[in-house]
Amino acid sequence: MLRHSETKIVRHTKVRGNKFPYDGDLVYWSTRGAKLPGINTRVKNLLKKQHGVCPVCKQHFLPDDLMEIDHIIPTSLGGKDWYNNLQLLHRHCHDFKTTRDGSVSLLNVEDTPF
Repeated sequence: MLRHSETKIVRHTKVRGNKFPYDGDLVYWSTRGAKLPGINTRVKNLLKKQHGVCPVCKQHFLPDDLMEIDHIIPTSLGGKDWYNNLQLLHRHCHDFKTTRDGSVSLLNVEDTPF
């Protein structure tokens, strides 16, 4: 038989008054650990891991921001598709980082759609 003193106390954080699960605020619900249908699991886990901050520009993600999953070490340079090699970036930060890390110059001319 368990005693009341052996029961661990778990505190829960209240949901903000103006929030509901389908309001589009992925950052808020990912940091809370909510399981919502339609949200990519990788995006949710990366938002939680990064505390809702883009590593390139150091700005918080907003609900309307376009986010992309990026390989820290590009797969074209030998990077793996593991969580410790992934990060979530704004779309414009992802474009900037991709041109800076040299993975764009490794593409063949035949691969371009032009």
